[in-house]
Amino acid sequence: MKISFLSTYDFANVLTEYSHCLNTHGDGIESKSISIHPHRFSYNKSHDYDLNVVNQEKILKCTQFIRESDIIVFAEESWEGKVPHSTYTTLDQLSSILGFDIFSCDAKFCVWHPGSCYRDVHNFYNNHPLRHKIHKHFYGIDLYRLSNKEPNDIPIHAYQYVDFNYNKFISDFKFKLNKKPWTILHVPSNVNTKGTKQINQSIEDLNLDPNKFQYKALTNIPHPQVIEEKKKSIFYIDQFHPQGIGGYGVSTLESLFNSNVTFSTINNIAESMLELTGKDGCPVISLGTTTGELGTILKALVQNATEEQLIGHMEATGQWLEKYYSTESVINFFKSIYND
Repeated sequence: MKISFLSTYDFANVLTEYSHCLNTHGDGIESKSISIHPHRFSYNKSHDYDLNVVNQEKILKCTQFIRESDIIVFAEESWEGKVPHSTYTTLDQLSSILGFDIFSCDAKFCVWHPGSCYRDVHNFYNNHPLRHKIHKHFYGIDLYRLSNKEPNDIPIHAYQYVDFNYNKFISDFKFKLNKKPWTILHVPSNVNTKGTKQINQSIEDLNLDPNKFQYKALTNIPHPQVIEEKKKSIFYIDQFHPQGIGGYGVSTLESLFNSNVTFSTINNIAESMLELTGKDGCPVISLGTTTGELGTILKALVQNATEEQLIGHMEATGQWLEKYYSTESVINFFKSIYND
């Protein structure tokens, strides 16, 4: 089975992470992450092809792989505030670069709708003139609620490939607990959409004991440094944006995998979680929908939390990650699409 993951940039590197997992662990599966542009951030895993920087020989190899693919997953991430097209813009752009109509391939096409590229114009995409050509429509964790919820509309987890080890996960967390002060970390990619002002104020209002806690709000730092900071922190506050996003993404996953008690606005994920797990919750702790709730939650679950409570929460978190982010679950998901 061959799978092409196509994108403009592959925001948050989700498709590239899926591709890496399938190539590493999927027996009989070969996949490629093919993007127009290199990623804007220094992620550990790069696209297999960046079409605006490759030579003609690589473009020919890329074209051959796409033509031979059984499944083509493309991220419709090119709208970015422009008027929607009557076509899928990512496929249009890639077809123009490669010199052939990608929709002419004999493959199962799946579209990945990330972030505001779908959120802001979901009614258009729910009635897209080429919707009938799509085998499956994938939605970010807070976006499925906006879809038609037809049988081929499905939420998928924001994904980051990690060779997860539960015992190491717990031992790393316990090791950090023994180091005081405990770090509360916030690394916003955008201080406005992440609600940094409200988060900063809520932390300040707690009047935390500096011998027990230190708060770090960091901006404009390289991605490798973000990961190093998350490895050292106990708590990670991703975002407070209840009127906007209301879900979690890759930054949240990074903090979970790096043994952080993780907080975010998650008021829009219940329907997706129910579809994916059979339950409407997840290990990410909700920050509520008002600044009052934000402060109350941080007081109870950061300032007043005991070590025993934190360890219990992280044990449950590790079990959840082990179940829903295993390599087997990823492989089985794409095999089910192939066999559908």
